[in-house]
Amino acid sequence: MAWVRSEYAGELAVLSVWLTALLPWSVSFLRETILGREVTVVNIRFVLFQFHYVFGISLGEQSLDDMFQVVFELPGFVPTNQVPEARLWLAAAVVFAALLCLSFLYYTREEWLAETVPVDLVRLFGGVFAVLALAFSAATVMFFPHQATVPVGTIFMWVFALVLLRVDRT
Repeated sequence: MAWVRSEYAGELAVLSVWLTALLPWSVSFLRETILGREVTVVNIRFVLFQFHYVFGISLGEQSLDDMFQVVFELPGFVPTNQVPEARLWLAAAVVFAALLCLSFLYYTREEWLAETVPVDLVRLFGGVFAVLALAFSAATVMFFPHQATVPVGTIFMWVFALVLLRVDRT
């Protein structure tokens, strides 16, 4: 059973990438004592950046640098025991950035790109989504012992991979 008609597969591939850029791949939280106060730390991780907020400390006591980090800053921002997870995230973000650039090219120059690239672009997008889903799933598992983590966007990456790889291209 095909979930998507073949003539819309390219549009779905592009839209899937753009939705992934907007969805957090994970949301996590933990309870800690900071400055003698019991607080809840919430990390909303998008593919290319993280929003890190501490409930229990006023906004005036948190700087923008503490609340927002771009992905390449993360290996230096996270605690030492979470550096491998941050490096995996960074590597996956580089792959995603390349896919995002390819999606814009596919959107603007679909016919030219389809003729130039020797593989089916929809399957290529599906395969890259599978790699991303695997990497972010592994990062989620690695983060989980340190903080409860829900793989929100990672689930969507698996769905996008499955749908794009199963599209009937005939």
